[in-house]
Amino acid sequence: MGSAYWGELRTHWRPLLAATMGLGFGIGLSAYTMSLFAPKMIGEFGWEKSQFALLGSFGLLMLIMQPITGRLTDRFGVRAVSAVGVLAGPLAYLGFAFQPGSIRAFFAVAVLQIILGTLTTSPVYTRIVAERFERARGLAFSIVMTGPPLVGAVIAPLLGGFIESQGWRNGYLLMGGVTLVFGLIAVLLTPAHIGVHPHEEVEEAGTPAPVGSRVIFRNPAFWVLIVGMVLVNFPQGLASAQMKLVLMDSGAASQTATWLISIYAIGVLLGRFACGLSLDRMPPHHVAALALAMPAIGMALMASPLDATIVLALSVAMMGLAQGAEGDIAAYLVSRRFGLGVFSLVMGFVGAAIAGGAALGSLTLSLTLSIWGSYAPFLALSACVTLAGAALFLTLGRRPPTMEPVYA
Repeated sequence: MGSAYWGELRTHWRPLLAATMGLGFGIGLSAYTMSLFAPKMIGEFGWEKSQFALLGSFGLLMLIMQPITGRLTDRFGVRAVSAVGVLAGPLAYLGFAFQPGSIRAFFAVAVLQIILGTLTTSPVYTRIVAERFERARGLAFSIVMTGPPLVGAVIAPLLGGFIESQGWRNGYLLMGGVTLVFGLIAVLLTPAHIGVHPHEEVEEAGTPAPVGSRVIFRNPAFWVLIVGMVLVNFPQGLASAQMKLVLMDSGAASQTATWLISIYAIGVLLGRFACGLSLDRMPPHHVAALALAMPAIGMALMASPLDATIVLALSVAMMGLAQGAEGDIAAYLVSRRFGLGVFSLVMGFVGAAIAGGAALGSLTLSLTLSIWGSYAPFLALSACVTLAGAALFLTLGRRPPTMEPVYA
């Protein structure tokens, strides 16, 4: 397995770099940077924390946008779809930079960011790995998924310092410029033909093309993926816009909380590699259940009265390690259980489930904050929900059923 396994990475390094860079500087980067802006804006404009927590609920838009993005990618290819997202995405950062301080205006820009940014998410870029890798698919997915946490680990402390010295408005302008430049590089590195016109390829090969949606919805694995991802992503809102606020609420100073977010990003990075290698060598349902259950430990520690920096660092590291596993697991299971012709479409549905779970959690977080004024009740609830979702993946069994290629 050795030479062939690593040979895939050497052969397809360029598209792998394109996917990693594209995802790294896409909308997923906001999960590691959004909370850096929160204390400044809340302090300047007097917004309530419970109001700001509603930001995560806008992920409900992904329920619509992710499947549409996946279908567009299956039809028009990675390069065309990602180019639109890269060119249009910085408009949202401009909107954030010049918003007047109204929470409604801020939310309106957030909606714009989700609509445009969905074109730079995993249903688009993971298609490259699904087409180019077979033996090292798990590791390749893990490399691509390291994009956002790797970029986040580097940018978070730098951006945090920039915001402190230059202000949050300039911070948003900087983010817009950086994502545009590196996003365009990723587009140029992407092979033009990946994902383009899969129907024509099937017809030439003489392979029957069953109706995609019927086959997808009849597969029990689809519903396990959907429900499981909703549950394990219930606490997702804490990891994006709320993380710094949670850490400061637990006693961490502002600068300490910024560096702790970097630890979270590094944990995501390590978790992705460990999960990717494990998926290529171990039963994927065991890897999924174990990895996705890990956030419960971090959330339990964070909800406890222990507020020493080392405890908080361990908490965010455990949450990061598990977050690192989620994207690999979803992409790997979809690639093995469904045909290439609907890969991005199914990933779109899975992405919608992830966003839906995060949105549901954010609404619950806003409610619990308004009632108790503390993050502890939500952390305790999230630990239980996460364990239930992780356990669902054990029902997938060791070997997936054999499926013919499916085209929508």
